[in-house]
Amino acid sequence: MSTNDAVASPSSHGDGPPPEVLLDAAFQTFAARGYRATRLEEVADAAGVTKGAIYYYFDSKEDLLRRALETRHRAIFQEIEEALATERAPVSAKIRFVLRKVWQHWLDPRWGPAFRLMVGEVSVEFPALFRTWAAEGPIQGCTLVGRLVEEGIQRGEFRSDVDADVSARMVVSGLMLQAALHVHLGLAQLAPCDPDRIFDSSVDLFLHGLSVTHQMPADTRSMHAGIEER
Repeated sequence: MSTNDAVASPSSHGDGPPPEVLLDAAFQTFAARGYRATRLEEVADAAGVTKGAIYYYFDSKEDLLRRALETRHRAIFQEIEEALATERAPVSAKIRFVLRKVWQHWLDPRWGPAFRLMVGEVSVEFPALFRTWAAEGPIQGCTLVGRLVEEGIQRGEFRSDVDADVSARMVVSGLMLQAALHVHLGLAQLAPCDPDRIFDSSVDLFLHGLSVTHQMPADTRSMHAGIEER
């Protein structure tokens, strides 16, 4: 049986999930060509299926892209959550593990074009789809890191005055932007820096700031407040 027959035939798949090859082809084709420029025939050709197979599994082109994004994010965070479930290391080590996983995802050559697609064309023309991507990608990453920061506070590993939500937002968005600018948008050619060095130094600084051994003195806080009031 050909790939076309296997994917397009309702009797072979029933109401089951769409084949991974179709979702992966959709993700890569949309990322490379853009949402509006992509024709479903091109996705079908890339996946080795018929156009009818796409309509069998998806309601529309937008539904196809949404499901492709969901599947990719779900796989990444499921792997992370499963690893964390049995991990007994210090919270700082857990955070480094999580950030390393998403950093590796952001360095993937396929991620750069997808990022440009989402923050460019999709964010402007299809805001609902952009919100779905944000909720299941960057925001989910921030939520996970924020949860770990809270755990570190409860265990006495991190400062009690740390804002877990803001600290998570800063480190996740900062690393994501570094990956986009440095690796995928050519900043490395203008200001070379090894990606591992960027990651290790950034995470070291982040964890250093959370550590209980680096509590900001009360008089320093008062000084900062006075400066801000001027």
